[in-house]
Amino acid sequence: MKFKIIWCLVSIFLIVLLYLGISGRQVDVNTDMVVDGLDNETAQIMYYAGLAPSSHNAQMWRAKIYPAEGKLVISVDETRILPAVDPEKREMFISMGAYARSCILALEAYGYNTSHHISDNGTTVTINYKKNGMATDDGLITLMKRRHSDKREYMSTPLPELFQEGLNGIHGTVYFAQSSDGYEFIKKETLAAAAEQQNDQSVRNELAEWLRFSNSEVTRKKDGISAEQMNITGIKKSLYYLFMSRERAKGDAFARKGYDMAVEQTDGCAGFIVISDNDTPRDYVNAGMHLMEVWLYAVRNNIEVQPMSYAVENPHRRLELQKSLKLLNPPQMILRVGMIDGVYGENAQVRRDLKDYITVEK
Repeated sequence: MKFKIIWCLVSIFLIVLLYLGISGRQVDVNTDMVVDGLDNETAQIMYYAGLAPSSHNAQMWRAKIYPAEGKLVISVDETRILPAVDPEKREMFISMGAYARSCILALEAYGYNTSHHISDNGTTVTINYKKNGMATDDGLITLMKRRHSDKREYMSTPLPELFQEGLNGIHGTVYFAQSSDGYEFIKKETLAAAAEQQNDQSVRNELAEWLRFSNSEVTRKKDGISAEQMNITGIKKSLYYLFMSRERAKGDAFARKGYDMAVEQTDGCAGFIVISDNDTPRDYVNAGMHLMEVWLYAVRNNIEVQPMSYAVENPHRRLELQKSLKLLNPPQMILRVGMIDGVYGENAQVRRDLKDYITVEK
């Protein structure tokens, strides 16, 4: 009997170890790049373009490709919008702009000249492209693959002056170092807005729908927020997937934890980058394009980035930020930035199959 009890305990221990090992491993999402009528090179370009950022990793875009014309038309997918946190659809257009800029960069990296046009109402971006004979820019592709959002604590070490000066060349971009009054105001407004969202059940419910609670759910849906995207890895990831559920993510404890993390994150950084533009859909798309430029510039300099746009999701706070920070236009994105004391993060590359949002027109 004693031997049986010991054997049972050993078996349970081994099963637990096996679970921790399997569930804690790095998730590997195999994005299917096959689309009817799409050649291999263009498929690779569109895959790298799809690594663009989007709110909740909802990937709220569609693309039509006209290979004979060398034309790509990008539009929004309103079935994937976030009505609770983004009722104005502002972030939807920003995400579309980031994706459009990512498409342009991926095409240029593969040796294409491009031009683009944003429709007056901002609902489409048309990109024309033509091969120029240049070799593939592997460095640019590497930057796009490395781009990610990092929620870890950053060092408060000031960012290099050369990097700060370079930001001045990106339209509507202003940096507020931790030592500035602007930083303190952004922090105050960010935490006030985070507290409001913490108490908004509709925002909680929406976030919970985009959270993923197992490796199998991540690989099946290929969107949303995995544990890795929250910087939860190894045993912590296993325990998160074991004890967390969609219903628990809608509750008070999870919301409080999210707010506490926001407090730590606003303290643990070098400063904030603010991207501003006018309040029209077309300008939101432009802001998304500038967001992509800022982010890749940060990646090139090994500076970590995390969007913290609680405050700009509220139109009244957006106006207060514009006034207090003396911005020419309303702020559209706030990025927490800084250097990490450790290994630079990586993109989990959780992305949908290309055929789910790309069609080829003959």
